[in-house]
Amino acid sequence: MVGRERFFYPAIGFLNTLAWGIYYSFTRRYLTEDLAAGSVVMLLAGLEWGMSMASLLSGLVERYIGSRRQILIGVSSGVPVILSGLLRDPYAFSLIISISSLLWSISWPVVLSMVFTGVAGWYGRVYSNFTIITGVGFGIGAILAGFIYGHGGPFLVLTVITVLLSSAFALSWVILPYRNTVNNVKEFRLKPGDKSLLMFFISLTLIVFARETFFAVGSVKLNGLVDSLYPGMDPGMKYLVYGLVYGLIGSLISPFARLLSGYLVDKYGALNIYAVAVASYLLTYWGFTVTNGLAPIILWQIPVYPFLDTSVYAYVAGRTREASRTQGFGNIMFFTSLGGLMLIPSQPILASNPTGTGVAVTASSLGSLLVLFLGVKREEKAIR
Repeated sequence: MVGRERFFYPAIGFLNTLAWGIYYSFTRRYLTEDLAAGSVVMLLAGLEWGMSMASLLSGLVERYIGSRRQILIGVSSGVPVILSGLLRDPYAFSLIISISSLLWSISWPVVLSMVFTGVAGWYGRVYSNFTIITGVGFGIGAILAGFIYGHGGPFLVLTVITVLLSSAFALSWVILPYRNTVNNVKEFRLKPGDKSLLMFFISLTLIVFARETFFAVGSVKLNGLVDSLYPGMDPGMKYLVYGLVYGLIGSLISPFARLLSGYLVDKYGALNIYAVAVASYLLTYWGFTVTNGLAPIILWQIPVYPFLDTSVYAYVAGRTREASRTQGFGNIMFFTSLGGLMLIPSQPILASNPTGTGVAVTASSLGSLLVLFLGVKREEKAIR
């Protein structure tokens, strides 16, 4: 990573997560309160995960139109957001606004790929520099959603999301290194020696399912904890306190976790840090589940995600050539979406079954580690 452009990379990551922080905080509450369709929230989540699986096409798109034109698709990702503001039907709203996830998922892998242009080694630090304030952006966005809504209603919120999403891609187009990739991108195919990479993606799918299950049940318990710890609190203040404990405090810790994760990934290896992160999710889940009072709130703030995220992208960056990295990162997003999508059919069963939830999280986490050690690491040793 050379050139002054690297100083702008964190701004791209910040704008992106700021937009999505506002998006997620607003859309869930908007469907529940304004459109009186809380049951549609699950449908929207499924549409978002499903649309994001279009990332599997990112390498193909880059191959035929080039990376910079592909980024322009991302600039248009805000259009469905603003159009959704014209709709009052919750189903139509969910369908249209979720198209933004499709456009974003096709384009974001090429932004990540261009961040790694010219990089050979130190993948953890390169990625942690890019994502250093992404957690802060998401946390601020979650808080800003209500503030913007109070001053201009839903259409202003959607307008701000549109501007931020488009700005993230526009800034990428302006400052990221130019690469003439039309008809020059290598087709990404898993060769026999790449079996370990495929196994890694399977491991990733399992831990994403475990993580999203944890987050789904954890958010409900957090809400109850806030009620029990602060009875009689003004509803508006309670909403603010919930926002603080749910995401803002953790987001303020995340820059330090990002810096540390990049250093540790480069020093000890991406797969080792990935294994620690997977195990940490499992231990945190059970600690959170069996405790009460302030203890689970404190455990919720542990920044495991930066270590998982950095190790995943650093590993794939190191395993792929520069010409095929866009597809490699697109594959990460595809298998992540697959893991998240698995939560949709299972949630009705797990939501009212604490034992089943514990079994699902434990089995998925241990399965992820099993695939990692018996599949990924064993295969890599065989290749060597």
